[in-house]
Amino acid sequence: MKNGYERKLILTDLDGTLLNSKEELSKLTVDVIKKIASLGHIVCIATGRPLRSSIQIYRKLGLKSIIANLNGSILTNPTDKHFLPINLTFSKDVVKNILSDKFIIDNVGCILIENIDGAYIASNKFNPFISKEFLKKFHIDSSEKVQYITIKDTKKINKDINSILIYIKDKRKMDELSFKIKAITSTLIVRSWSVPHDDEGTVLEINSIFSNKGTILKFLSSYYAIPLHNCYTFGDGENDLEMIINASINGYAMKNSRGVLKLISSKITQHDNDNDGVARELINIFNLMLPKI
Repeated sequence: MKNGYERKLILTDLDGTLLNSKEELSKLTVDVIKKIASLGHIVCIATGRPLRSSIQIYRKLGLKSIIANLNGSILTNPTDKHFLPINLTFSKDVVKNILSDKFIIDNVGCILIENIDGAYIASNKFNPFISKEFLKKFHIDSSEKVQYITIKDTKKINKDINSILIYIKDKRKMDELSFKIKAITSTLIVRSWSVPHDDEGTVLEINSIFSNKGTILKFLSSYYAIPLHNCYTFGDGENDLEMIINASINGYAMKNSRGVLKLISSKITQHDNDNDGVARELINIFNLMLPKI
């Protein structure tokens, strides 16, 4: 460690946390992260995004650490060819079982399935909204190599699954659909997401029970030999709960967080994600000498 610091680990979410509302990194955030890393501390990203939509952010921050994508179901180190990717999947048969239920099929608008082969978008009918909003929210660009299939064709997927995102056309039916899905996937994690500019629909996400940011924090703590009491976490959403809890007194909910996260976190950032909330907290935590802000 440089300057006699005891090494720390920072684990941060991206959207609504390190990124502003335009999904951009501020100069201050980049400068602070690079400064912390230069002192020998470890900064890691844990995001619901796939690697394809977070790798540029990772590179802009100059990171050389492990990155956790799809809420921790895939761990890689893009700068270390010797680090073997950790792929936390669940059986492909889960998708087949879910989509054998007629009630579920009748209420699903679109399904996004991620595995080691890439992304599959399953829908029985093209919907302009899904193309414009749902896929945009979950970082599927029209130029990417994505397989568009019918719901029936999901039975042909032959690799196990990292993540399933199910767009439900009528959010009033979310509870009933959640109960049905959880009856099939009782050992998995099911979370809900809102969709921008859509007052009627909602999204359910399914991951392995091991694919959560709290588990990732414990793994990174062990991997980098940094005790949990020297780990700091930052997040704003439901998928950040476990890592905020596991960081104990060093778990920060963003000022712009909604729901239960602020209630369970030990600390709340003084500023939101549009005002460098994470960077400003890190400046205070590490007593950084940077230009006045």
